[in-house]
Amino acid sequence: MKQTKKWTLCAGLLLGMGLFTAGLENPLKVNAQDGCTVKTLEGNYIYAQDGFNVEGQAAKQRTPFAQSGKEFFDGAGKMSGVFTASLNGQIVRGNYAGTYTVNSDCTGTVTFTDNSGQTFHFDVFIADGGKEFAFIQTDDGVVTAAYERKR
Repeated sequence: MKQTKKWTLCAGLLLGMGLFTAGLENPLKVNAQDGCTVKTLEGNYIYAQDGFNVEGQAAKQRTPFAQSGKEFFDGAGKMSGVFTASLNGQIVRGNYAGTYTVNSDCTGTVTFTDNSGQTFHFDVFIADGGKEFAFIQTDDGVVTAAYERKR
């Protein structure tokens, strides 16, 4: 009796998984969204970001930071923003301006320079027709990724 219950449970799980994936072409394949242009990012966005600046191999050489801000994308490749950041507990406020690109597969890049003269680089991954996107900083010595949403 125990053996029959075990086989019934296994068969049920396999059948359930088969029905779940039946309509999927390839459940592991990532389908890129097509049709994005630089105009896909347009308007005001808000974000929250945190991470570490890394200056060596020891954990004590990783300085934490967090920041929130608002960005404006003009729909033509220029952007600007304002932020408040906590850099290892020290509060800093500022602004920045730069440029961005968007590829037809809804990936892109953002590069900007802040009011202290530092330049930053990001890869972006756009979803929902530009209503939201994820980003990762691509500068050496920084570990951070975050998410933005159109307001």
